[in-house]
Amino acid sequence: MSWYDKAIIYQIYPKSFQDTNNDGIGDLKGVTKRLDYIKDMGFNTIWLNPIFVSPQVDNGYDVSNYFAIDPSLGDTDDFSEMITKAHQLGLHIILDLPINHTSDQHPWFKDAVNNANSIFKDYYIWHDAVAGHEPNNWGSFFGGSVWEKNPTDAGEYYFHLFDKRMPDLNWKNPEVQKSVADIAKFWLEKGVDGFRLDAFIHIAKANLEQNSLLTDGKFPIDDTFYAKLPAVKNYMAGFVKEIKDYNPDAFLFGEASSAKARDAAEYTRPDGHVCDVVVNSDNYGEVYDESNQDIPKFFQNRQLSLPALKQTYVTWESVLDQVSLPTLTWGNHDISRVLDRLNLPVADDKVTKLLAMMLFLQRGIPVIYYGEEIGMHGLKYQQITDFDDQRALDLIKNLRQKSYDDATILKLLNNQDEMTARGPMQWDTSEYHGFSTHQPWNWAQTDTNNVDQEIKDSESIMTFYQALLRVKKHECFTSGNYQLLITDPKIYAYIRQTEKSSGLVIANFSDQKKTFTLPKAAWKSVLTNATVKKTSGTIELGPWGCCALESKK
Repeated sequence: MSWYDKAIIYQIYPKSFQDTNNDGIGDLKGVTKRLDYIKDMGFNTIWLNPIFVSPQVDNGYDVSNYFAIDPSLGDTDDFSEMITKAHQLGLHIILDLPINHTSDQHPWFKDAVNNANSIFKDYYIWHDAVAGHEPNNWGSFFGGSVWEKNPTDAGEYYFHLFDKRMPDLNWKNPEVQKSVADIAKFWLEKGVDGFRLDAFIHIAKANLEQNSLLTDGKFPIDDTFYAKLPAVKNYMAGFVKEIKDYNPDAFLFGEASSAKARDAAEYTRPDGHVCDVVVNSDNYGEVYDESNQDIPKFFQNRQLSLPALKQTYVTWESVLDQVSLPTLTWGNHDISRVLDRLNLPVADDKVTKLLAMMLFLQRGIPVIYYGEEIGMHGLKYQQITDFDDQRALDLIKNLRQKSYDDATILKLLNNQDEMTARGPMQWDTSEYHGFSTHQPWNWAQTDTNNVDQEIKDSESIMTFYQALLRVKKHECFTSGNYQLLITDPKIYAYIRQTEKSSGLVIANFSDQKKTFTLPKAAWKSVLTNATVKKTSGTIELGPWGCCALESKK
């Protein structure tokens, strides 16, 4: 078993976690300042969103120098101090590594554009114009075409799956694979314990001559041509082998946003030289209200579907059994916070605690987004002009053209847009929640949840999370197999078993009392979010009640 098989990951968006120089932007010194807090909560691994030098077109995912820290976050001394203290506390650090693309300000791309004989030309994807326009009709995830004209050659285009200032790397080129591996090895030498491999499923592209047959706009988004193609595994194999040969304990945590369970199994096969685990972006058991086709799916109102959630996890747990561990997460920086998104009665803390227990005690690696442990909600902006991310700007433009009023658009954005999930961590009751004495870079109306108050309250969400993460470290909830039980439709229940012990989790997803018949064993309650009544053969859960039990063999 590797160290990361027992990882409990805390995702930190560095710009929004803790500001120590009071410029309104979080920094690495802020992470170092809060390492004791992270340790005390029960986390053992930290995932940092990108910290490399960047023009910040896409909040650090557009890297212009992979070998240095962005000045807004600190410097290499700050990084070394953070790594040293983290390791002293027994914490692991993994960095977010964008490998599909760079910034257009990266020296490779600048040389490729400005030097006709550049060795870096083949580091990117180019194509001549076809009949005076883009080589094909593929759509970018950030809107418009995936093609942008070479600024020094109007008859040539370069490929960008995201923003036009983020050109895609050409992973067909073995030198690209080696160069990205060299970046990873540089940071491993600095003490990093692994990487989240951003957008790795997009590094292979199909035949650039083939147009999409979709009719959704001039440039339809059609990931048939640039997601999960077979060549992804081929390109990754040598890259991963170089990293694992350099450091066999390096943790490779792949972001596979649209992956299904069988895709995840292929990407995490122990003999496959790809990833140790993958995380996807659609395992939340959500159903969408798609009655209004004017509104893109991402911004549609959603609600939790318990049948969908059950089907999702019984599938992932079954397919990945004997292959790898699932990742267990309610969200990240690319989606609004779970307490705003699922239309649950989250004013009741029992609901927040139930969501955590039900998910994180399953077989797999918990990945918890900063602030979830105190029940943080997303920011609530007061006007639509406060939004400046591309997806929001596209929604505003399109719905205004269809005569939607600003209040309706604002409500959709506040419920679903990812920028709402990137607000400052709430440490105390001061004006900016102890994040900074300066107005944060991303600021709007917040809730009042904060660490200082919750740490003193034995019934708080934070206190519950601490207890939950202690339970997660019990053998049955770390190493046990998984069986989802067939139950009342409003109950989510499963058993985890090892040779020495069993764990049982029961969650009542309703506002009514529910009685559950216990499997035969001497069960002992180890954590609950409410008062429960247990007899020798049953357990009664109140509305939104949940309970974890154990039995020794």
